Amino acid sequence: MSRAVTRAATAGLTGLVTVLMTAAPALAKDPLQNSEGGDPGKSLGTAGALLLYIGVPLVAAVLISAVVLLPSVRAHRYRPNKAWTATPVWFAGPPEPVAAVQAAEVGDVVRGGASGNW
Repeated sequence: MSRAVTRAATAGLTGLVTVLMTAAPALAKDPLQNSEGGDPGKSLGTAGALLLYIGVPLVAAVLISAVVLLPSVRAHRYRPNKAWTATPVWFAGPPEPVAAVQAAEVGDVVRGGASGNW
């Protein structure tokens, strides 16, 4: 078989299986209902349906957008071809970096990992 025929058969079979799987629960008989139908219960109503299907996703989108767009989260960002504006941070250095730099002597070599010299 050619690829086009295989793809068409796969798409058709997938569509058929999807229709049968989604229709099966609607056609199933509820064992708790009698043959004349049972009490379906209280309806959700128009306002409840709008709130559930439109309001909840809208609130979720607004919350996610607010978290992403908060200025405190995006404060010091690096932009290519622009100067770095954030204050420098000394990681894993001495508690008093200025004093350590002033106390350093010319010719001091610090051995780093993997035989690196700094």
